[in-house]
Amino acid sequence: MNATDVKSEDIQAWAEIKMLKQRLPLPKKPKAADPEFQYPEDPGALEPIEIGQWMSKFTSYFNYATSLLGRVTSELVLVESEYRLQINSRRSEVIENLTITRPAAEVIEAEVLKQYDELGPLYERRLQLLTIEKTLEARARIYERGYSAMSRELSRREMEAKIQ
Repeated sequence: MNATDVKSEDIQAWAEIKMLKQRLPLPKKPKAADPEFQYPEDPGALEPIEIGQWMSKFTSYFNYATSLLGRVTSELVLVESEYRLQINSRRSEVIENLTITRPAAEVIEAEVLKQYDELGPLYERRLQLLTIEKTLEARARIYERGYSAMSRELSRREMEAKIQ
């Protein structure tokens, strides 16, 4: 088998089966019905039980986003490897036809994509995964910071109670 014949989908399926055998549970999707939430403007105005509820929500959101991020990242690693291999295996053919003596890697990559239509779906999937990865990273940071803000508020209240 030639390395260019290896498909990322096959490796991804293999990896998922391997991980299932580990019997490590993944977090379920949070039950929130709304795609958005209204973050409390003043956590100091919340009751302690409300702060605890927000902390639970943020933990749930964070854990789910992190599990999705892991799945996306593992697929992206495979797609990126397959993409790089396909681009690099066609570099020499494209370089021969270019009039530029020392073309930049980006120029060669663009030329390969222009000449080989079969790489279009792989390139598109790579872009999709990169976009989802960045979005999930940003959301995980939002949830982590929300949890930290609520935790700080509880700690502040605890310190105030000790002082008084």
